[in-house]
Amino acid sequence: MKIRRLSEIDLARIAPLEANEKRYRLRQLKSGRPPHSYNPFRASLGDILNLQPEMFDGGGYTPWSQIATDIEKRAKSDDELQFNLAVAEALYNYGVEQDARSYRKPIAPWAVGYGQSVSYWWNLYTVIESQASFVFVDPRISNPLTRLARKFALSMMHERIRVPDPDFAEARLLVAQFGKSDEGRRTIKLFEETELFSFDQLNEMIDEAYKLWIEVLEERVEEARRKSAGTTPFGF
Repeated sequence: MKIRRLSEIDLARIAPLEANEKRYRLRQLKSGRPPHSYNPFRASLGDILNLQPEMFDGGGYTPWSQIATDIEKRAKSDDELQFNLAVAEALYNYGVEQDARSYRKPIAPWAVGYGQSVSYWWNLYTVIESQASFVFVDPRISNPLTRLARKFALSMMHERIRVPDPDFAEARLLVAQFGKSDEGRRTIKLFEETELFSFDQLNEMIDEAYKLWIEVLEERVEEARRKSAGTTPFGF
């Protein structure tokens, strides 16, 4: 049986919960592809956050019109385009207001076992108010990260970014979420967390989540088999 990967946001929302609640939430996850993807936004992240050229500093911001055109080329539907543009524009405007600059920094994904990995970071950091910052973007309006889920994501970032690299031991770790203004535009809000989960706690939560997820997937396979055979759980 193929193990479907839990997205970063789904894992963060579910992993910190108690086992029974984990199982319930995992059963609520829908099969198949989501109605739209934020990959067009992610592909333009370097331009959105003013990624500087490798050989020198001082590169200016890419015009928003160019970023919007790039996102439009990658979007697979008008709905997907509008969702991606809304998030990208909010983050872009914030970066311009803060005079943000970003720089490349390769960061390895976190292997969670079962042939899967997650990344609550991109291969870059952003200087905001003269401080190196790593931003994880939660673009969802419905079912966004809860406070507990943000704590999980920020704890993962701490263990992968701050702990192994003394140069970034004091880096600022942020989760960006988006609301709506009265005019209907997306508005950005940044969250931090001082109390974090430990490395062992994270691994235990992830391992339990995936073990329960495998059980849920096996239930779905068995249910599909019964339906195809024309039987009920009682054998008729």
